[in-house]
Amino acid sequence: MLLRGTALLLCVLLLAACGSASQTAGTRHCTSSKAAAALRKLQADTRAIKAAALRPVKDTLKGNAAVNRATDRFLFDVDTAPIDNLTRNRLIDFAAAALVGSCVQCFQALEAERPIIQIAHSAHHGDCPK
Repeated sequence: MLLRGTALLLCVLLLAACGSASQTAGTRHCTSSKAAAALRKLQADTRAIKAAALRPVKDTLKGNAAVNRATDRFLFDVDTAPIDNLTRNRLIDFAAAALVGSCVQCFQALEAERPIIQIAHSAHHGDCPK
């Protein structure tokens, strides 16, 4: 019984190690200092959106001035960031989640910026296109 338990534990550990190794081996990340700085800036933009979305709004269609400014800044920064399209799409996910329910038009602007066509046509090859 102890031998079976030990063997099962070893199998689970080996499978877990194989899964994590395959994910990191096949994934290419942007490693440039410009990409890292852009990611930090976009994370700060997302935090600003989240903070602005906590403020009260009179009209959830238009949001408030703080949400609009934060969303505009995020959209500019995500458009000019030297990151791949999959990362760009995921960052838009985080920003959209941060403002959900506070500004419908801001949410639609984020959705419109998604690089779906480029991703569908495999234009996300390489480390840091754009």
